[in-house]
This record gives sequence, C-alpha cells and structure tokens, in this order.
Amino acid sequence: MQTTHVTPPASATDAVQPSPVWGAPPYRPMPEWARPAAPKPAPKPAPFKAKELIAALALVLTSDLVMYAHDGFALGGLGLTAFLVIVPIVLFVVARNVRRSVRLGVISALLVATGLRASYAPTAGTAVVGLGLVFAFALTLRSLRTFVPEVVAAAFSGMGALGTRVAAAAAGVKRVAARTPVGRVSILPVVIPAGLCAIFLGVFALANPVVAHGISAAWTAFGHWVALPSPGRIVVWCLALLGAVTLLRPSFRSSRAAEVSAPIMEGASTTNLLVARNAFVALNVLFLAYNLLDAAYLWTGAPPAGMRTQQYAHQGAFWLTLALVMLTAVVGVTFRGPLAQDPKAALARHVAYVWMGQGLVLALGTYRRIAIHVAYSGLSDLRIVGILGTTLVVFGVVLVAAKLHRGRTFAWLLRRQLDALAVTLAIYTIFPTHLVSAKVNVGRIESGEYRPMLHMFRQSHEGESAAAVIPLLHHSDERVRQGVAALLETELTRLGTEIQEQTTWRQKSWGSRRTLEALEAARGEIAKVLGTVDRDAARSVLLEISHVANDGSSLEEILAIPNATNWQERSGSRSMY
Repeated sequence: MQTTHVTPPASATDAVQPSPVWGAPPYRPMPEWARPAAPKPAPKPAPFKAKELIAALALVLTSDLVMYAHDGFALGGLGLTAFLVIVPIVLFVVARNVRRSVRLGVISALLVATGLRASYAPTAGTAVVGLGLVFAFALTLRSLRTFVPEVVAAAFSGMGALGTRVAAAAAGVKRVAARTPVGRVSILPVVIPAGLCAIFLGVFALANPVVAHGISAAWTAFGHWVALPSPGRIVVWCLALLGAVTLLRPSFRSSRAAEVSAPIMEGASTTNLLVARNAFVALNVLFLAYNLLDAAYLWTGAPPAGMRTQQYAHQGAFWLTLALVMLTAVVGVTFRGPLAQDPKAALARHVAYVWMGQGLVLALGTYRRIAIHVAYSGLSDLRIVGILGTTLVVFGVVLVAAKLHRGRTFAWLLRRQLDALAVTLAIYTIFPTHLVSAKVNVGRIESGEYRPMLHMFRQSHEGESAAAVIPLLHHSDERVRQGVAALLETELTRLGTEIQEQTTWRQKSWGSRRTLEALEAARGEIAKVLGTVDRDAARSVLLEISHVANDGSSLEEILAIPNATNWQERSGSRSMY
C-alpha cells in the first residue's frame, strides 16, 4: 500500500525569509570630493621707508643733473663720471645689512676705473659697462654670490616686478604723507581737495572759453616766473624713477643650481667609453702634429721655403683661438654625465688632461703669432683685443680642467666663465688701447721703421691718442711729416668742432681737451710742414708708403715713392716710380 506524504502548510514565520548579507564591494569606495584650497595671493612688498624715498629722490635728481641740460639730453664724460660715483654711494648708504665681499670690492674698483675712463675719453662702451656695473653693485650689496647669470636673471625679473616696486613706492609716499603734519593737520586733507579742485577746474575750462583763457593766462604767467620742465625732461624723470626703485629694491633670487656634482650611480656605457677614449687619443695625435709643425716653423723663426714668418703666422691667431674654444666645448660636453665619475673612464679623463695641456701649448703659439704681427707692423686696438681674447679662452680651458678634476657642475663652470668674460670686457673698455698703441708705434717710426705707419690713420683720429702722434711732425722723412700733418690737421678741425658743441660740463672730458690743447699748440708747426701741399695727396702718399712697407718691399722701393708735390703730377700707381 503506497504511503502519501502531505506537506504541512507554512506558518507565518516561515513565509518571511531573511535578506542575504553581502560583504564589502570588490572595488574601492568612491573618494569624497574635497574643495581645493584657494591659492594664496603673492605677498605684497612692504611700502618704501622714508630713507628709501629720499634715496629715490636723490637718484632722480642725480639723473637729471648728469643727463639733462637746458638744450636737451646730454650724457658724456664728466656727467657719466658723476653718475658712476654718486649712485653707488647712495645705494651703499641706504642699503640694509651690506654684505661685504671680495666681489663687492672688485665691482667697486671697476666702477671707479670706469668713471675715470669716462672723464678722460668716454665711449659708448664706458656707458654700457658703467650701467651694468651699477646694477651688479646694487645686487652684490645684498648677496655674497652674485654671478653674471644671476645679474641677468635679476634684470629680467626686475622688469616683471617693476609694477609692484612702483606700487610699494607709492604706498610709502602715502604712508609718509599721512604721518607728515602741516600745523595741526596732515598733508592729505590739503592735497586731495586741491587735486579734486584742479580736476574739476580743467573740466570747466573745456566747457567754458572764458575759464580756459584765464587758466592759460595764469599758466603763462607762472611759466614766466618759474621754469617749467619740458616733455623730454619729464620722460627722463620717469625713467630715472623707475630705475631708482629697481636699484633700491632689486628683484634678486639666489640660484638653486648645485656647484658640486652629485654621485652618479649608473656607470657609463661601453660605447661612450670607447668614443671618449678614441676621440681624445686621436685629437692628441692631431694637436701634437700641429704643435710640432709650429715648433719647426714658428718658434725657430725658419718658415717654409718661399714664405716669410709673418705670412706663415697670418690669420692663424683667430682660428687657433677658435680651436681652443672648440676644445673647451668638447671636453665640457663629453664629461657632463657618468664619464666624469665612472672609474672605468679614468683613462679617457687622463687623456683629456693631456689634450688640454696641448691646448695650452697651442695658446702659446697664438700669443707667438700676435707677437709676430706686432713686431712686424706695430700694435693696434684689434691686436690688443686678440691678446685679451686668447687669455680669456686660456682661462676657460683651465676652468674646464678644474671642473673635471674637482667634480664641479656645468653651472659652476658657466658662472665663472661668464664672470671672466664680463671682467675682460670691462678691462678692454677701461684700458686706453689707442693711446698705448700710438706710443708704441710712434717710437718705432721715429727709429726708422715704416710699417707701423699703417696704424696712424686710426690712431690720429682718436681723441685719446692724437696728441701722441705729434712728434712725427719732426720725422726725418718729409713725406711722413706731410702725411702726419694732414692727418692731425683733420683731427684738429674735427675735435675742435666736437668740443665746441659740448655746451655743458656733462659732456666734457679732460682727455679730449688736453689733446685739443696739444694740437692747438702744434697748429703753427702743422701749417709750416704742409705749406701749400695738397692735403689729400699728402695722406695718399703716407698710405702708399705704409702699404708698400707692409708688402715686404725693400727700402729702395719705399724711398722711391714721390712726395705730395710730385704725387699730383702722377697717376698714383706703383708702376710710375
């Protein structure tokens, strides 16, 4: 018999099933949104103090004194000297916490030398170098490590911060004015109402011709009794004020570039090691061959057959200086990475030291070439530039070697090379290159040489060196006397006109005036030597003598050149004599 199972009815409790409990979701919960913090506004510079405002006013007045005359803008010798003396003194007095350093002393010495040079014979270079030194002085007063890159960065940063500096100066004026009593009231309750009245009076003048006529008459009468500034002078004041607030509050930021190389954990690759080793070995062989060539032909004074020593050395100084610059760049770029520290690159570094040593020998050859040029045809401004340029490049090679040996960074190298460049430019600007060259050349011409005569055309045209050429009026060769007299007569006219146009003390320089006095004293001698000779012919003869002498011609060929009187009757070609 089959049994039937009957399912009992579900109770009420059994009908409600509990909800399943799940764990945490298999992904991260959504982060809560957080409101970003509002950016903090840049801090405003503190208002100028009374001492700074007085200094700014002093700088504006100094600029007006030395740069502007009654007939317009005028900046020259004594004016530039006064500027380069007064401005640093004002900056030093007003500066807080002056950082005394060797660098500050060097910049101060260069400022004094530039000022003396400007009072003697000013040039555009003295003005540019002087202004740059003033800005560097303002920065060095506040920092011990002011290199040329930091000075340049501060100049550009100062342009961007000029608005905030002007605002700080205006805030300082407002604060001082609010605290300055006039009787029992401050200045502002007087100045502001007066300014408002002036503004509305101007509006009434535009609206009513009677008011306009009255204001015009009052302004004319005021200008008759009080000298009103011209628009150009107002522009000078505004520019001077901008420069003053920049110098008093320079925007200086210390560079964070490290000067000591950080340890490099990874070594140089095999390819880089091989490239460095092979390149420096090959370059050493090449430089050794060239130095041996110079030893055979340059240092012994025995040039190749058919060539003079001066021809062998011609144009070599510039290209060898360029080779030294390239050497500096190659070593600096090669050892910027792991090669500078990797022990496996020790051989490459030693070979690089040898190559730089050969570069110094190459520099000696460059000096030798310049000396040959000077010994052959005299000293000139351009050859002094060559000496300074070669010295600068040699210093650069030494710096690169020191960087590699001491483990310094590229920033260390760049700062010192740019500093050396700046000092070299300042020395060249200050040094009386034309005067020194003229004295050397005149002494050699008086002893019977003709080749240095080539430089008289330039050196007789310079205010600093023209007086040094006067002794050649007594040369034993009549052609030299006449040619030099024609050159000095031209310079006497030019310099006299130039000094006559200097209507204020700002443009005067004692070097030019001393030269003019010397030329005026020699005026009678110049006229006696020239007589009725054609001036152009006298100069042409002198130029021909210098060309023939520097072409390696014999003394007989030089003496065969006619004088100025006979030159007029000839075509001037060398085949005629």
